[in-house]
Amino acid sequence: MHGATADPVYLANKKPMTSKLDKLLPAIIDAHDAGLTAAKIKAKFIGRSSAKTKGREAELREGLAALVREGAIWGPFRHGRSRYYFAAGRGPSIETASATVARLVHQSGVKLLSRAGLNKKVTGMNRPFFPDAVKHAVASRVIVELSCGKSKYYLHRDVAADHFGLEAMPPPEPLSPGPTPPGLEPMSSAPFTFEDLLPVYRRLKAEQGGFSAVKILDLMKALGLPKEDLHRLLADEAKAGRITIHPAASVELPAEVIDAGIRLPGFADPFVTVVVKNDQ
Repeated sequence: MHGATADPVYLANKKPMTSKLDKLLPAIIDAHDAGLTAAKIKAKFIGRSSAKTKGREAELREGLAALVREGAIWGPFRHGRSRYYFAAGRGPSIETASATVARLVHQSGVKLLSRAGLNKKVTGMNRPFFPDAVKHAVASRVIVELSCGKSKYYLHRDVAADHFGLEAMPPPEPLSPGPTPPGLEPMSSAPFTFEDLLPVYRRLKAEQGGFSAVKILDLMKALGLPKEDLHRLLADEAKAGRITIHPAASVELPAEVIDAGIRLPGFADPFVTVVVKNDQ
């Protein structure tokens, strides 16, 4: 009924819940790489379920969905029977899985790990990222990939230097975007779309050996887009769930790579790489 007075019980319950939701993002950020399960979030912000809390559950779901759309958090990430939420740039990723791969290969020493053997050792939340993690470790020259017939084996660069007298390999040169293929020239009048981004992303991905995380700087150069326009496009696509953006890894990056990155409030490190989801 128009003009009817709102239920005072509803109003009394809504304010505390809204206040609690203001603490949702800080709680997920404070969880760091461990993240928070949906069950823990529900227990923390709602408590024991009852008929009176159904509205609060809906409000909590919408609060989580809004944070995901804004790119402040990501999830739900299914692991076992649980669903996890992480702050942007935290939790399992290609970079964390790559560090695990490098550690396992280093621990193996001169006893080369096969790809199948390495795959068995990468467990937990890092497992879904294994294929890209190996590509990342090889592309960054932390490990060396050796072929024997159809099998692939891996050797850590430090082990190669210590035991075989091989010089440590220098870090790879920044990826050159190369000439823009015909038909992919920047459009001067129409705004760029995901369909314009995708073929250029795939070319850059192929040029770096199939590793999925493409630098924003390389996309900016290849597309010929101003930084602000590309950032706007990437932000829109991240909210739409078609891409993910990732922060600078622990390795030192050139200043121009950092400068081309996206800076988000509440995050110290810029987001410098892009991964198109489900792109094979």
